[in-house]
Amino acid sequence: MISEIPCHAPELDGLDISHLLPPPTPPLEPSLSQETPSRNDEDPGVSLPVLGLLEGDTEDLASIATAHDAEISSPAHHAHYESRVKRLGRQMVQQLIRFQGRCTDCHRSAKVQHDQTQREHIGLAAYLESTADICPEVLSSTRIASPEDDLSGKMSSSDRRRVYCGLGSGGQAPHICLNEDERITHVAGVSFDVDSVTGFPSNLAVAKQGIRWSPTQMPISDLQSDLHLCPRPVQYLDMVGNQRRVHRPVHQIPHYTFGRLIGFEDVSLYLLFPNLYREEQKSSRLRDEDFRTWMDGVLLPIIHNHYSNSHVQHYPSSYGHIAREQQLKYYLPPESLGAVWASIQHAVQEPGFRHFRDITVLLQAKNLKVLTKDITWSQTMVRFRNYWTHAIDEEYVTGDFYFDVGKETCPQQASRATSIGDEGVLNGDIDNLACTPAGTLLYKRCCLQSYSHLAQNDVAAQEIEKQMFYPFSMLHDTGSLTVETGQRSSRRKAGLLYSQFYPSVKEVFAAGKVYPFTNTAIETLALDKKLRRTWELVGGALSHQPAALMKAYLYTKLRCHFALLGSIKKSFGIREEHRVSNGLFNAIDTEFHDQQLQGEHFMAPANQNSPYYNFTTETVLRWVRWNINKFCVGFEMVYSLQDPHFVTWEHTRIMLMFLRCLQFSYSGGLIQKSGGCWQDLRLQPDSSQPNGLRRTEGLGFRHTMETYGYAWFLDKVDWETLTFKQPHAAFMMFNNPSMQAAFHARYRQVRDVRIDFIRVDKAGQWMIEFSSVPDCLQLLEKYFQQLCLCAFRKDVFTYIKSVLHPDHVEAALAGEVPLCYDSVHDALAERHRPPQLAYGNRLAVKNIDVLFAWLWEWKDGHFERKGWKDKPYRMLFQQSFQAVKTARGVDGARKWRQELKKSFFKSHWMLPYPQSQGFMRKDKETKEFVWWPSFHRGLNSYYTQLQQLGSLAQPLPTSNIKHHPSNGWELSPGYFTNSHMPYVVHPEQKLLRISQDELFGKLVRLREQNLASSPRNMTTPSVAVSEFSISTPDHLGNAEKWCYIPIVCPIFSKRGNLPLLIGLHPC
Repeated sequence: MISEIPCHAPELDGLDISHLLPPPTPPLEPSLSQETPSRNDEDPGVSLPVLGLLEGDTEDLASIATAHDAEISSPAHHAHYESRVKRLGRQMVQQLIRFQGRCTDCHRSAKVQHDQTQREHIGLAAYLESTADICPEVLSSTRIASPEDDLSGKMSSSDRRRVYCGLGSGGQAPHICLNEDERITHVAGVSFDVDSVTGFPSNLAVAKQGIRWSPTQMPISDLQSDLHLCPRPVQYLDMVGNQRRVHRPVHQIPHYTFGRLIGFEDVSLYLLFPNLYREEQKSSRLRDEDFRTWMDGVLLPIIHNHYSNSHVQHYPSSYGHIAREQQLKYYLPPESLGAVWASIQHAVQEPGFRHFRDITVLLQAKNLKVLTKDITWSQTMVRFRNYWTHAIDEEYVTGDFYFDVGKETCPQQASRATSIGDEGVLNGDIDNLACTPAGTLLYKRCCLQSYSHLAQNDVAAQEIEKQMFYPFSMLHDTGSLTVETGQRSSRRKAGLLYSQFYPSVKEVFAAGKVYPFTNTAIETLALDKKLRRTWELVGGALSHQPAALMKAYLYTKLRCHFALLGSIKKSFGIREEHRVSNGLFNAIDTEFHDQQLQGEHFMAPANQNSPYYNFTTETVLRWVRWNINKFCVGFEMVYSLQDPHFVTWEHTRIMLMFLRCLQFSYSGGLIQKSGGCWQDLRLQPDSSQPNGLRRTEGLGFRHTMETYGYAWFLDKVDWETLTFKQPHAAFMMFNNPSMQAAFHARYRQVRDVRIDFIRVDKAGQWMIEFSSVPDCLQLLEKYFQQLCLCAFRKDVFTYIKSVLHPDHVEAALAGEVPLCYDSVHDALAERHRPPQLAYGNRLAVKNIDVLFAWLWEWKDGHFERKGWKDKPYRMLFQQSFQAVKTARGVDGARKWRQELKKSFFKSHWMLPYPQSQGFMRKDKETKEFVWWPSFHRGLNSYYTQLQQLGSLAQPLPTSNIKHHPSNGWELSPGYFTNSHMPYVVHPEQKLLRISQDELFGKLVRLREQNLASSPRNMTTPSVAVSEFSISTPDHLGNAEKWCYIPIVCPIFSKRGNLPLLIGLHPC
């Protein structure tokens, strides 16, 4: 425990006073948005303490509140409550003047552990010097790296491994030891402040000087967190009309900003409407119809009634009037605010307005630290009360008010801005910057843990406290701590809601609550552009424009660059904040006076038992810069390797890895929540897996931070190819870009597109790996073909999902329903049967080759495909073509495309009839989807004869497809002849039903067979496949004549396994 000695020091001119500092990111409050599928690298298994109660715990919350009210209602209980508040106030004063962690004990333990470690220990400054010339500088660049920059050529694979894994020639990562850089030669000064105020006043008249009233709703509320307050009761009707009562955080209760206080503009007033809550709501903003009723029926009539005409003439007259104004604000004098509130309470009891009952006023003021900061407690209170008593009528301040009491310990070195003459700084040459006296303090993790253990020992065993530690810049031994008291905690009942400890250097990156690289939409930059466009189409037109995201990424880089350069000569301290109730706030003030400490200026002498490290600011910011820059280099290095046609999924995953690491590279994000970063190996029960366990892997930051003091990557990346190593690659958790999770309603479809994209990507890699084995290439080409045709069927039925029969939806959307007349007929809901077929001389498409080109091709330039050119099947088709082209050249890719076309004709006989503005036309009169029926006269006649002989099995087996003719297909000749193909053939998808491991096993076996064969027989001779044929009946018109050619075909009669001699070829 440090011995901080009070002294009467004059106020120092050089203290670093910050402007804005949000709490450690990510915030503790739950999200308002509806539940979405989590990214698979967000580890659900991370054990994090949970605060609060579930939705069904309404009675528990009510009982807690009732018990607390009863506890302080009787005189005896009230005296006990006052004693408990006073005792906690005394403890809080002790913490404010002297850090209460057992620093001596924890430092002794840490030193013993340090001395027993056999690994190399190196400080931040020394490590940065040793790697100064390895990693290129991209943070200051105004553009993203291109192939011409040759980033991959500037860093060898061994250098990459050293920078990201810490592994050099010695084979072991260095231990980053913060004690190596620590200075203990300077004392630090302590200052106090009141950073924020939150509470529920009993009346609008709390605004002593009046309100600057806002009659409009903000598009997005600035109330975005629960403020660490207890959830409040709300009521709503469920789906069956039953009234439900639950508790919700304040920011999830429908509300709007009523205005700001005159004389204290930092204070906002919100009106909460708990009876307008809806369980399905996506926003806490009032619905337009509710806000109209509120304004026209309640608020405006009351305001007009209580204020004079000289005031009212300047106010809006109605909701409609407000909607056509800008967001103007009006002054409401204080004299009538009490009467306005009383009239509101009466009005909401009237019929038609009762859904506004239980309306509540919420007061909030934040970021007051600079406004109220001073070096003694008494001067801080004078500053705060000057503003508070001037603007707040304390008659309406209830016990449900909370104040954030802050303490900041800051180095005494004077800070100064970077001047124009500091050319070395402005040019980014931090390494050559002369050493400055500016210092930065960082909390020691062991001391924060010691404090949290003391806090836990001070509460009952059954109480749950929520404690979160946020590592700073991926370092194990320093960071931030947030401790939130449990709902049943005696400390919460006495008035302490939460405490947090964090370094002020975080403010270098803070812009409100927006931190660099936390916009997960930039992950879209890692995606193949065709996959991105397809996701946007399938997911419901949610647009992530790459140009805008690229600007955001580059802007964020430069923001970090200039923020770091401009802060190199500033000193930064450490802060602690405690949110306390009104009663505890007064008890703390009383305790300061009782101990006669209110006028003392406290100093924190530097010694080995201090709860903080004392570094030069240059060392800290150079480390942070190095950390940010290296992940930018990793991302841009892979980005610059992109093929102009498509980005491999393996490279996408590596880029996602670097982008997610960027979020934790500079400050205190909750890295434990990112399973892909935090975990090493995790096995979870999963009945769908062969061994009953699902295996996932990550970069292992948990292990490396504990072992080496810094988040080195475990050696799971092939730094030569910039892909994940085997066997780790299949299990690494960087698979779900944030863009995928953004499509809530169609998440499954978007996920399926990603899976198919990965299938094609992996098969493309196998084509390269097995390029010397023709049989393997043929198998993979068949796999591509089946995958594309299955995707086509999925997209067709997805487009007409609204008219499908419920019993067939699942199979249809999985691509398992054949596109044949009878199968489509059965898949449709009864009211949409039979399928409407395209006939007539005025059809836009009469030739099946033209139809194929419209549906499949992408470089024709003849067809407009507005809204469907990026269909998933088209994206997979183009990706597959490119994969075949890479392995077999242009001629091989064209041959594969022709084979897919033939298979398409042979097995898909009910096709969507497209149009320029949509994937499938609708009839103008019936509004039914229109189908283009493909027909083959000879094949139809042949199957008809087999049916008459009783030797035709329905549906037709998949094996028949290869015998179907590839030429002679046309549009069915007429409606009245009912001449569609009246047969169903199962589609080819045998290769899709096996796992990728099984498919890879087939390829390996084919390669082994190929190697085992003699050199003369390396290439397996192709087997000619004969096509069915039968003469075209004359009554079908003057069509191409077909003649018999005897071949053996595996069609068997019901009388036995007697092969039929048949054949079909043009004469």
